[in-house]
Amino acid sequence: MSFATSNRPGSDGLSAGVAGKAVKELSPFIAVTALAWIAGTIGTPMNWTEYVGSIALVLLSWAFGIARTVRGDIRTGSVVAALGFIAAVGLMRQACGGATSGVSGVALLAIFQTALYLRKRQDLLIVLLGLAAMYLIPLIAIGAPKYPSSGYRGTLLTLAVSAVFGLVTQNLVADIRRRAAQTRHGAEMLVQVNQTLQKLFDSPDARVDVCQAVKDISGATAALLFESSANAESLHFTSGTIENPSQWLSTPAALGSAVEDAFNSRRSVLVTDNIESRVGNVGTWRAAGSPTSVLYEPLIHDGRAIGVLVVGWYDVSSLSDPRVVMASVLGHEGAAVIARADVIDHLTDEAHTDQLTQLPNRRAWDDRLALAISESQPFAVVILDLDHFKHFNDRFGHPAGDGLLQQAGVGWRSVVRDHDFVARLGGEEFGVLIFNGDSGATLRSVDRIRAQVPGDETCSAGIAFREPGETAEALVARADQALYEAKAGGRDRACVSGGQRAAAETKLSR
Repeated sequence: MSFATSNRPGSDGLSAGVAGKAVKELSPFIAVTALAWIAGTIGTPMNWTEYVGSIALVLLSWAFGIARTVRGDIRTGSVVAALGFIAAVGLMRQACGGATSGVSGVALLAIFQTALYLRKRQDLLIVLLGLAAMYLIPLIAIGAPKYPSSGYRGTLLTLAVSAVFGLVTQNLVADIRRRAAQTRHGAEMLVQVNQTLQKLFDSPDARVDVCQAVKDISGATAALLFESSANAESLHFTSGTIENPSQWLSTPAALGSAVEDAFNSRRSVLVTDNIESRVGNVGTWRAAGSPTSVLYEPLIHDGRAIGVLVVGWYDVSSLSDPRVVMASVLGHEGAAVIARADVIDHLTDEAHTDQLTQLPNRRAWDDRLALAISESQPFAVVILDLDHFKHFNDRFGHPAGDGLLQQAGVGWRSVVRDHDFVARLGGEEFGVLIFNGDSGATLRSVDRIRAQVPGDETCSAGIAFREPGETAEALVARADQALYEAKAGGRDRACVSGGQRAAAETKLSR
C-alpha cells in the first residue's frame, strides 16, 4: 500500500501528526482489507498459521510504509508497503484454498494506491511485477489442483487489466495535479498583475515597462510592441524586451502579417505554425529568440485599436493557457497605461512649450538649467533680447510682432546644436544654454544665433560662463547684467559678464 503524506517532521509531535494523516488516508483501504480477510474465512477450510501470518505481514507492511513516510521517504515506504501487501494477499490466498479462494482481486488495491500517489512509471512497474509474482510463483511452485494451469490465462488478463488501470489512474492524477498547479500559478500571476499595474501607472517609460511586465509575469521569451503611425496607415515597432531595441525602432510591420490581422480584427491571434511567414518583422522575431508560439494581442483603448502586443513562448499551444490569458489581461490594461502615459506626456509637453514659438518655455528652462547646475559639465547662459521690439509692435502691430517672434524662434532652433538648449523666457526675451565650449566657441555660437533675427531687426545678448559652485540664480543674474550692458552699449551686440571678459564685447558686422 502507498502513503500520500510527504512532510518531513521537525518534532515528535509533527511525526505523530504525519503518521495520523497517513493512517487517515489509508482508512478506506484498511476497511476493504479487513473485509477481505474476514470474508476469506467464510465457507472454506483454513490454514490458520498461514492466515495469521498474512495478517502479520499486512500490519508489518503498513507500519514500515508509515514509518518511512514520517521520515520523508514516501517513495520507498509506498513501494515496499505495496509489495508487502501483495505478498500478504498471496499468503492469505494460500491459506484460504488457493486459486478458488476469491480473494486475489484485493491485490489490486496496491496497484491503485501506487498509481494514485506515486508519479514515476518505474514505481508502478515494480508493483505490477510483484503482482505477477503473486500469481505465477504458486502456479510454478505448487501447481494443480490448488493452482491449475488455467491460472496462467487468468494471470495474463489480470496483469493486462491492472497495467491499464494503473497507467490510466496515474495519468488522471498527473493531469489533475497539472491543472491544480496551473490554477495556483494563475492565481499567483493575478496577484502579480495587480501589483504590477499599480506600478505601471506611475512608470516613467510605460511602453518599456509594459513589455517587461508581460515578459516576466507570463514567462515569455520576449514581448514586443507595435503601434499605429501618426497617419494610421501602418504599424511600427516602438518598444520591446530584446537586445538593442533602438535599431528596430519605427520598423514597419509586414503587410498581411499577424500584427495587422490582430490590429484590424481587434481580436487575439495565436500563431503556432509557419511562424516566420506571419511575424510582423522577421528581425525583431529573431532578436526575441525565434519563439515557436506567438500571441498577437490588440491594444484597445476607447473602443479603438492603438497597437498590438506581441508575446512569444516555446511551449504554448492554445489561447486558454494561463500564460496567454495573463498576457492578454496585461495587454488590455497596458493599453490604458500607455494611453494615460501619452496624455501625461502631451500635457507635460504643453506645460513646457511656448504656444507661440513652439520653443520650450520658462518652466522648461528652469528645469533644464537646474539639471545643468547639478551636473559637472561646463556651460554658459546666454540671455537674448530683441532690440526695439516695443517700437516694432507699435509700428507694425501685434500680429507682426508675433510673427517676428515665431520666425526668430525657428531661426534660432535651426542653428543651436542638438545638445544645447534654447527657450522663450517671456515677451521678447529668450535664453540659450551652450554646453562644452570655450569662450571663443561660445561667442561664435552666439553670433550665429544673433544672425538669425529676421529682416533688419537685431538682438542683444548677455553671456555668463558658470563658475564652480555658482547657483542658477546667480548665474542668470550675471547674464542679465551682461545683457543690460549690451543694451546700454548701443544694442545689436553681445557682452560677457564682467569678470569673464576674455573675449570682451563683440559686435556683429551686418
